[in-house]
Amino acid sequence: MLLTFAIAMISSLYFWLSSDVILQNVRVSTKQSAKQSADYLSLILTVGSDMGQQIFRDARIQGVIQEEAKGGLSVDQKFDHKNAVNDILNNIMYTSSFVHSIYLLREQGVSWGSGLFNASKVMRYTLTERDWYNDILGGRQDELWLPLQFDPFSGGGENTRLVLTFVKPLHNLATREPAGAILVNVDGQLILQAIDRIRLGKTGDFFVVDGAGKVVIASEPERWSDTLETTGLGERLPRIGAEESEFELELDGVRQYAVTRKLKNDWTIVGIVPVGEMIGDIARIQQQIWLFATLLLALASVTGYLFSKRITSPLKSLMRQMKEIERSNFKALSAVSSQDEIGQLSRRFNQMVGQIEALIEQVNEVEGKKREAEMRALRHQINPHFLYNTLATIRWMIKFGRKEGAYDGISSLVRLMEASMEKQGVFYTIRDELELLDKYMVIQRFRYDFRIHLDVRCEEALMDVSIPRMLLQPIVENAIFHGLAPKEDGGTVTVTIEQTANTLEPGLILRIEDDGAGIPPDRLPGLLLGRTGEAKSGMFGIGLNHVHETVQLYYGERSGVEIVSPPGGGTIVTVRLFIKEEMAIGI
Repeated sequence: MLLTFAIAMISSLYFWLSSDVILQNVRVSTKQSAKQSADYLSLILTVGSDMGQQIFRDARIQGVIQEEAKGGLSVDQKFDHKNAVNDILNNIMYTSSFVHSIYLLREQGVSWGSGLFNASKVMRYTLTERDWYNDILGGRQDELWLPLQFDPFSGGGENTRLVLTFVKPLHNLATREPAGAILVNVDGQLILQAIDRIRLGKTGDFFVVDGAGKVVIASEPERWSDTLETTGLGERLPRIGAEESEFELELDGVRQYAVTRKLKNDWTIVGIVPVGEMIGDIARIQQQIWLFATLLLALASVTGYLFSKRITSPLKSLMRQMKEIERSNFKALSAVSSQDEIGQLSRRFNQMVGQIEALIEQVNEVEGKKREAEMRALRHQINPHFLYNTLATIRWMIKFGRKEGAYDGISSLVRLMEASMEKQGVFYTIRDELELLDKYMVIQRFRYDFRIHLDVRCEEALMDVSIPRMLLQPIVENAIFHGLAPKEDGGTVTVTIEQTANTLEPGLILRIEDDGAGIPPDRLPGLLLGRTGEAKSGMFGIGLNHVHETVQLYYGERSGVEIVSPPGGGTIVTVRLFIKEEMAIGI
C-alpha cells in the first residue's frame, strides 16, 4: 500500500513538473522548425522570382519577340525561333534544382517552354479567361505566385507533376507592349518535402496561406482550396499577418497550439498541433510508471533468464559470424565488445578474420603479378621457327635479286623485335599497334608469296586509344596459320575496331575475321583454355588463351575473347574491352 501511494505521488509530481518543461521545449523546437522551413521556402520563392526576372531581361528572348512582332517570318524562321527559345529556357532551368520547368505563354502566337512542355495543351485553354493572366497583362500585378497545383501544360500526362508557379508579365521592351506571361514552375515535391519534414505529432501539420487567408500549400490536395475560416483560424488573421507568432486556440473541443512565420512574399507558414500530443509522452510515462509497479513482481523471475541470455547472446553472435565466414563474407565482424573471456575470444577471432582476408588479398595480388609476368615473358621471347622462316625467306629474296623486298622484310623484323623489348611500355596506341601489325603482314606476305591480305577498318578518332601491346598480332597470326595458310589461294584477314554503343559504359570491340578453313566445333571450347594440344607457332607462340587472360588482367573479368566459326569456313574472333577511366583516351 505504501509502495503504491509513493509511486502515485511521485508519478503525479513528475507529470506536473515535466509537462511545463516539455511544453516550453516543444514550443521552442516548433518555432525553430517553422523558421527553418520558412527560410527554405523563402529561398525557393526567391529563386523562382529571380529566374523570372532573368528571363524578362534576356536579350536573346527579346530579340525573338521583337522579330516576331515585325511579322513576315517564314515557317523555317519561326521553327528556328521556337528551338532557340526552348534551348534558352532549358539552359536557364538547369541552373537550379528547385525549378521544374519554365513557360512563356501567349494568347496570340507561339508559346514556348522547357522540358516536357506541350504547346497543344495551351491551345485548350483560353488564357484571357484566367484571372492571373489578365492581372499580369493588365498591369494590375507586376508578379504573383499561384497556389500549389498540377502542371496543366506538361506533356508527361495529366496531373503528373506538382508545381508552384511564379508568374511575371513578358513585355516587348522595344515597344513596352505586353507579349505574354512568364511562368517559372518550382518543383512542388520539394515544397511538400520541406513541409513534411516538420510535421508535428501524429495529427498536427504545417501549411501555407496567402495574404487573403487562402491555403496555397498543403500536404493533401483537397485542402488547397481551404481558407482560414474553414480551418477555424479566421479570428486569428490579424496575428497571422505578423512576422512571427504563437498562440493556443480551441478547435472542435480540442486545445491546439499554433505557430506562424512570414515568408518573403505575403504568404505565411502555419503550424498547428493538439496540445495533448505535445505532452502525450509524459502521460504515457505516467502510465508506464504504474505498469512498472506491477512488473516489479515479475522482475525477479526474468532476471535469471536475462542473466543467462547475456552470456549466451555473444556466443550466438560469434556463431553467426562463423557461418558468414564460411560463406566467404570476411566483412561480417563480431560486434561483441565486452571485457570478459567471450569478448576477448571475439576480438581474437576478428583479428584472425582480418589476417585471413589480408592473406587472400595478398595471394590474389601475387597471382595477378605472376600472370602479368608470364604475359610479359611470352611477349619478350621470339619463336625460333618464326625467326628461322623469316630469315630463310629474306635469304632467298637476296639470292634471287629481290633486294627491295629483302630490305622491307628486314626492316619489318627489326621493328617487331624492337616492339618485343617493351621500350615504350606495356600499352601501345591503336595506331602503333596497327603499324606493327602491318610490319608483321609484310613478312607473312613474303613468306606466303602474297597470298594473304589484311583489311583494317578503324575510325581516326580511336587511333589514339591505348591497348595492351601485341594484342592483335597473336589473333591475326592464328588466323593466318590455321585459317589462310592451308588454303592454296590464301585469303583475307579483316580487322575492325569500333566503339561500343553504350556511352554510359565506354569500351572497344576488336573483331578479327578471316575467310579461311575455319575451326572444327569440337576444338572451339578448348582454345581459350589453352587445351588445343597443338605446338605453338607464329612469332611469339602466344595462344588465344593468353590473349584472353591478358584482356581480363587489365580490363576485368567482364572483358575477354569470344570465338565463332560459322559452318562453311571462316573464323570470327571478338575482343571486348571495357575501358577504365585511366585508359579512356579518346573514348
